[in-house]
Amino acid sequence: MWLLTEAVWGGVHGALGGLKIGKALQDPKKLNEVTVFMNKHGISESASKEESKAWVENLSPEDKAEFQKVIMQSVKMEDIVTFGSAFAVCLIVFGLIGLISGAFTKTWLFVGILPGISFLLNNPVIRFRTILNLSDGQRLALVVFGQFLACYIFAFTGAYLCNRRMKRKQQKESSLNKPIEADRE
Repeated sequence: MWLLTEAVWGGVHGALGGLKIGKALQDPKKLNEVTVFMNKHGISESASKEESKAWVENLSPEDKAEFQKVIMQSVKMEDIVTFGSAFAVCLIVFGLIGLISGAFTKTWLFVGILPGISFLLNNPVIRFRTILNLSDGQRLALVVFGQFLACYIFAFTGAYLCNRRMKRKQQKESSLNKPIEADRE
């Protein structure tokens, strides 16, 4: 759960951050600031992707920090990490955990222990600093709906699909065995 939470959290918010930065760079004023910084540090707008990568890698730590500051000034963390994005992360993580758990155990009844363990060990609601800006009601909704309910719904789905597949397999095997038994009599 810990690794999955980290991966999904980083993936979702990295994608959202990239979209926000891309949208911010469409603003002519912000784009001009970035262009001025790049020209000041020896790279032109017409540089290739490889040249740009090499340029960024060769910047001094101070220049990298300044470049990041120029880009991030137009993007606020509160615009990236929202209730909706945190809820999506919870649904993805606990949905997958529930689905896998239900498929392997073929039951959904005890899956609530998994969000409970996660809550104690690595709960994104209390672990990630940016979620602390959400209201208590939103954090409660993340836990109840985004974690427990998602886990139960997907565990039920996983168990149902697995049990249904097993029934079909048993029916198929029993239908194949009936002609053999009829021949013996």
